[in-house]
Amino acid sequence: METAKRIGTEFEQARTPRQKKLILLGILVLILILVMVSLAIMEFNKRDLKKLVFISPTEKTFIRTKTVPARVVQSDTETIYVNASKGSIKEIFVKEGETVAKGQQLFSYEGTALKAELGQAEINKQLAETSAQQLKEQITSLETDLLEVESTTTPVTIDPTNLTDVGDSGTIANQSILSLNAELNTVKADARAAELKVEKYTLEAEKLKAELDSLIVSSNTAGVIVNFNKNVGQGFQAKENQQLAIMEIASNAPFKIEGKLTEAEKAKITQGQPITVTSIVVANKKWNGKITEVSDYPTYKAPVKKEKDSQTEPVPSYSFKASLDSQKGLYPGYATSLDVVVESKQFLAVPETSIIGIGKSTYVMVEKKGILHKQKVETGQKRGQWVAIVQGLKGEDKVGVNPSWIVHLGTLINLN
Repeated sequence: METAKRIGTEFEQARTPRQKKLILLGILVLILILVMVSLAIMEFNKRDLKKLVFISPTEKTFIRTKTVPARVVQSDTETIYVNASKGSIKEIFVKEGETVAKGQQLFSYEGTALKAELGQAEINKQLAETSAQQLKEQITSLETDLLEVESTTTPVTIDPTNLTDVGDSGTIANQSILSLNAELNTVKADARAAELKVEKYTLEAEKLKAELDSLIVSSNTAGVIVNFNKNVGQGFQAKENQQLAIMEIASNAPFKIEGKLTEAEKAKITQGQPITVTSIVVANKKWNGKITEVSDYPTYKAPVKKEKDSQTEPVPSYSFKASLDSQKGLYPGYATSLDVVVESKQFLAVPETSIIGIGKSTYVMVEKKGILHKQKVETGQKRGQWVAIVQGLKGEDKVGVNPSWIVHLGTLINLN
């Protein structure tokens, strides 16, 4: 006995400090492992409580989208040009940044020559009207004189080859009637000519008035004056055949989205498709809308040549436009991204927690006749916490929501 104690004491004394530290560390690791195992068992017990929750697959709508870049633009812009044929600019009534209403006057031309032409046309019209009125009065007078002569004269048949049988009074009377009729016809012809002149000068004056009215240029669009040409001011005279813009009017109508599509994108995106719009300028906000127009006519852009001697074909692109349900927070020029819905389908769906991945295959736990089975499925898109089941499930199946590896296949299930 004393020998054993002596040997133990010698062994204890023979241990180095390093060995003592290793033993202590081993004990701590063992304690930590025991704690972790205990926590794992508790967690498994909690999961074990969930393993018996079963639901039926739910039919949900899953969409496929295509993201394309675009930009916010004004829905319409009216460009106002200077007309050289109307002379120099007399006065400008608006300035850049000003909001104008439809029909509001923007600027005017001098139009001195037009005013002179209009004045002469109106004088000619008045002279023609006076002449026509005088001829009408003359016609009335001649018709009165003719009636008086005819009422006091006995009708006599006159033989132009034999005037000896007619009395002097009868001859004179008949000659007066003939003379009055001839004069009346001449005056009537002059009156018709005068009326035509009145009509001519009336039309000429109306045309000149319309041209004078056009010397005052008005807005066809309600909006804001933008891109005002500061080189065009009072007294400016454009050169003949010169197309020079003086200002643009950006419409107040709701903004639109414009962008370009590749050939592949155009094949999937058509008019009427819903869109979701986001912008890096406005964080955590989305706008809804739809595609309103997709051009069938491409524009071509030369690709960037990576090599000096390389030859590449021009790249076609197709312009598109979209409208928004609301534009609050967006302004023209903002860069945006459009998620265009290119496909929308109904699928049976289960919670993401129901899916078990084993290798390259996916499974769910299903209850069939009170017994737990593993069912292979083909999954599709994910929507929130739901996963589309493309193949492998029916609507009447009962699927486990939180399957666990500690649940054994073939376990009897009591759904109550």
